[in-house]
Amino acid sequence: DNSRTPMQWDASPNAGFTTSTPWLKVNPNYIEINAEAEISNANSIYHYYRKLIQLRKKYDVIVYGKYELLLPEHQEIFAYTRTLGDEKLLVICNFYEGQPMFELPEHITYQSAELLISNYPEKLTHELESIQLRPYDASVFLLK
Repeated sequence: DNSRTPMQWDASPNAGFTTSTPWLKVNPNYIEINAEAEISNANSIYHYYRKLIQLRKKYDVIVYGKYELLLPEHQEIFAYTRTLGDEKLLVICNFYEGQPMFELPEHITYQSAELLISNYPEKLTHELESIQLRPYDASVFLLK
């Protein structure tokens, strides 16, 4: 049962899981990897997921929008739109370490694009028609 270890709450003894001896061994990485460290790091996965949840609550299109897969044959890029009324999201993901070029299909039109979330700290500053994706890049745009 090596995949199960006590929850790593903080950097205290036994990862803050218990004051006695846990019956399963605590992973030795608990000093660096623990809930307290994630909460205190503004760039952590914890905060990324909080932002995703906030976006889901703010934009009905994320939940109820019609899904359209854009590049079904592409080997590296997973891109799609979700549309609900006047709201349209464009989601572009590169699940590989390469840097493929994303070409926006001609039938997707927009006047402006707002980057809602990205897993890279710097924002893309060019048009969506042609984007050099970064390794493991994931971005969501609100199209207007």
